[in-house]
Amino acid sequence: MNRSLDVLPDTGGAVSRNDISVTDLTQTRPFFLVVAPRAGGALMMEVVARLALRGRLLLLDGGNCFDVYRCNTTIARALGDQTAELPAILERIQLARAFTCYQMQSLLRETPAQPVATIVLDFLSTFHDESVAAGESLRLLEACVDQLRRLNRLAPVAVSTRSEALTHRPELLRTLQSAAGQVWTLEKHVPPSQPQLL
Repeated sequence: MNRSLDVLPDTGGAVSRNDISVTDLTQTRPFFLVVAPRAGGALMMEVVARLALRGRLLLLDGGNCFDVYRCNTTIARALGDQTAELPAILERIQLARAFTCYQMQSLLRETPAQPVATIVLDFLSTFHDESVAAGESLRLLEACVDQLRRLNRLAPVAVSTRSEALTHRPELLRTLQSAAGQVWTLEKHVPPSQPQLL
């Protein structure tokens, strides 16, 4: 299933937090994909926060885009008067970063399948490395997709990538989209032009 949504400018580049539900994420097989400007930025931090409120979470960052401040404030807002619980909830998030497509493959391969949700932020950014041949990059991506499916057998998996990935090595994005169980494509909101007054 594919959905296309506008990214609203007054939400920091994300759709309303009510547009995506954790139910969408937890019931999607083989995995859930968000294609958006800046890899979904605020929206993905909302998903991270919601899942951390429910339990342990593995967060793999492929684009060095994890926004700790936004995640903290989102969780604190959800806790309301219970902010004393914030440190314990933040400890539920296990963060690992990959700076190359080889590191991403290694991280995914070495992650044990367990009933813990997995979020992969800006997944394709490591696969656009010019020092890695296009064919090798595609081979590594396919191996990573197999690992995402393996992890998704026991727990929800969500992946985000930049919509800008369409322009460079578009076969990578097509491969990822065809492997996903559900794809949400967020587009930059363009306000309607104002009619000219004479």
